[in-house]
Amino acid sequence: MKNTKWYLLIAVLLLGAMALVACGGGTTETPAATEAAAAPTEVMVEPTEEMAAPTEEMVEPTAEPTEAMAEPTEEMATGEVMLTSDTSKTMSEVLAEDPNFSTLLEAIAASGLTEPPADSPATLFAPTNAAFEALDQDQLAEFMADPTGNLAHILQYHIVGGKMMAADVAAAEGGRVNTLAGEPLDVTQLNIIASDIETSNGVIHVIDAVQIPPTIANTIRAEELAAAGTPVIRIWADNTRKPALEQVKAKFEDEYGVVLLIEEVGFGDIRRLFSTAAPAGEGPDIIVGAHDWLGELTAGGLLTPVDLGDRVDEFAPAAIQAFTYDGELYGMPNVTENVALFINTDIVPECPATWTEVHDLSADIHTADAEKYGFVRMEGDPYHFYPIQTAFGGYIFGRDADTGAYDPTDVGVGDPGSIAAGQWLQTMVEEGLQPPAMDWDTMHAWFESGQAAMILTGPWATSRIVDSGIPFQICNIPGEGDVEAGRPFLGVQGFMVSAFAKDPLLAQIFLTDFVATPEVMQTLFEADQRPPAYLPTLDALEDENVAAFGEAGLNADPMPAIPEMGSVWDAWGNAVVLVQQGADTAENAFTNAQEQIVTAISGG
Repeated sequence: MKNTKWYLLIAVLLLGAMALVACGGGTTETPAATEAAAAPTEVMVEPTEEMAAPTEEMVEPTAEPTEAMAEPTEEMATGEVMLTSDTSKTMSEVLAEDPNFSTLLEAIAASGLTEPPADSPATLFAPTNAAFEALDQDQLAEFMADPTGNLAHILQYHIVGGKMMAADVAAAEGGRVNTLAGEPLDVTQLNIIASDIETSNGVIHVIDAVQIPPTIANTIRAEELAAAGTPVIRIWADNTRKPALEQVKAKFEDEYGVVLLIEEVGFGDIRRLFSTAAPAGEGPDIIVGAHDWLGELTAGGLLTPVDLGDRVDEFAPAAIQAFTYDGELYGMPNVTENVALFINTDIVPECPATWTEVHDLSADIHTADAEKYGFVRMEGDPYHFYPIQTAFGGYIFGRDADTGAYDPTDVGVGDPGSIAAGQWLQTMVEEGLQPPAMDWDTMHAWFESGQAAMILTGPWATSRIVDSGIPFQICNIPGEGDVEAGRPFLGVQGFMVSAFAKDPLLAQIFLTDFVATPEVMQTLFEADQRPPAYLPTLDALEDENVAAFGEAGLNADPMPAIPEMGSVWDAWGNAVVLVQQGADTAENAFTNAQEQIVTAISGG
């Protein structure tokens, strides 16, 4: 059904308003100023959340553009690339020795990007002057006029954290590398005309075409389509969801007469880049992200509520609650994530119903063989302690009885139920049933070898446990006393609609009438096999492990998205560590943590 008359999208200037996704959002680092001089200024940019360690010292562009470098003279005529390796010089210094890169250096100087230190190398795909000349010159002028926005983002798209030699580039998984722009670069499309030019702070590969990030290219294309009267939806998704959406793209376009532009952005970069692009009018209409982004995104006025109408009952209630903030639903859930109890069925044949039973089983196992343990957990880690805490009636924040919203004035870390959970752990430690100083890897290795019989973990560990060959079962969280089952934290990912969407109604229709269907949700599940939030897909699952996690998460508490949660983790985690190390009693540790959290939230 083609109904293009519903959707008249507003055309804007082709490039003038495109200050797309500058690299500065979401960082607390102080921009390093660069100075114009005969020698080039230094390259590079801030790291994103998911980048490897080598990029940690890269910094963002300066708030104001620096003075541009001088125009190349006639003597600096372009020709054959003359770059040679010199590990005593930086990338900028090596580039400055070849007049073929004067435009690149001018762009770097104008953008204010700074170069990585020698101990945090990077890889630069360096376009020649001829590559810049091949661009539409009006576009190039627009990019240069927006040095810390579009220009900086384009330059970042040519930079990879870490040193990648030509062989590494050729062997890149899927032919793609993650760039500092937060968008993957398809290296199979590059014509590398000179490679492996080593410098003191990385390596340069010369390319013959400027690469334009899809987010910028699609901004231009969306405006052209809108100007022609063609409705458009732009979506930012990560490398898991984008391929799945591409599979159903043609079906939606055929049925609705709408063009879908699906852009891959790193999951750890979506929120940061969206926060900059959306208010400028260059962001997507829909993003795929995590529910605990809501506090930041709604505070910035970046999201519009989603109306699922009667369809809301087709989703897991806990997932709907997770995407509810201040009484409004701000997302359509896609997948959920929570921990559950794994048991080795050769040692523990049935799922324990209570934590008292877990203790007793652990005692019997350790008594029979001093080298074997029942339930073990890594030291500290309040996230994994939370389901034990809730089983005893403890909590972190109280919740409104009607809306389920978290109340930051009601802190429960020092609540009697929380202390009781801590006392259970204290007993396990004092009786020698909980090994000291256990980390995540050791905990899983013990379970996979049969040295431990029970652990709390999430779907991220399922494949390695399956590969270990041990017989296992995934159980609901045990309860205690009047509590039938402990409640784990729930992480939810889903679709959110931008407050700056060109046509919010069209975006809603895409979600409710097209994505929220068994066919599309099954396609999304096959790409990302975590428990679906969409109940028809969850109920139809044949994968017992995924279904078991879904069952264990039906009563889960959404991870609090309120800012006050940031004041909880350290004090709460320290309390768990002190008890597990036998350094303090549960009552003292959790009571002190409560006081620290309340003080931090109140600003004291």
